Amino acid sequence: MQEAKVFKELVLSTTSRALVHVFFAQRSTTKVPGVTDIQLKPRKIRKVAVIGGGLMGSGIATALLVSNISVVLKEVNPQFLQRGQKTIAGNLEGLVKRGSLTKDKMSKAISLLKGALDYSDFKDVDMVIEAVIEKVPLKQTIFADIEKICPPHCILATNTSTIDLNIVGEKTNSQDRIIGAHFFSPAHIMPLLEIVRTERTSPQAILDLITVGKMIKKVPVVVGNCTGFAVNRTFFPYGQAAHLLVSLGIDLFRIDRVISNFGMPMGPFHSKM
Repeated sequence: MQEAKVFKELVLSTTSRALVHVFFAQRSTTKVPGVTDIQLKPRKIRKVAVIGGGLMGSGIATALLVSNISVVLKEVNPQFLQRGQKTIAGNLEGLVKRGSLTKDKMSKAISLLKGALDYSDFKDVDMVIEAVIEKVPLKQTIFADIEKICPPHCILATNTSTIDLNIVGEKTNSQDRIIGAHFFSPAHIMPLLEIVRTERTSPQAILDLITVGKMIKKVPVVVGNCTGFAVNRTFFPYGQAAHLLVSLGIDLFRIDRVISNFGMPMGPFHSKM
């Protein structure tokens, strides 16, 4: 009887209602009007090129590889390429140590990875994800170059977190294929994937990226092409408010403690201590 009483109290609690809301909210993110309700079928994404083997690029490649998607990792020189491949191997080893990946699956993932120093292996890729530094001219050059080589169906995605996608793709004739694939670091662990659409991004490209997001066990959220997209647009005021409280004399340890007690993984100042 006591167990039933406590169960009833928990079911009717605000925490329970909040968790139910989160459950359904996460599943509703893949239902996008004008995309998922017009009888389009997602295309098969078997091979993805990742441009840039730094922290983000290697994490994105890792997420794809463990989901049995072939990856071409493109870098500018052999040293950077070797470093990126080493980082990916380290990511995979970390997953094995945590028990979320077997050694056999790790070996399979490594076999699906190919390094490249040019775009010659991009001729048969289904998607490109650019993950280089946030410099507009560099990104524009990359997209203008890959448009000439990639097949017509290939999705041209950028991992940018700050740059207008219309500017990124303005030197191409493929605005309907330009889309944002904003991962969060570490990309092979963090569950959220922001899918950024412009007014010219095709429903097919959006649907295909949603499908890839689900394949690699992410929570895909389709957002508009605006400053900060969704997450950073929310995070910036959060950080500003925390700094305002400190400037008013509130102890930063207290702020972190209150935020942690609220349920956040850590406070806004935790990583800085």
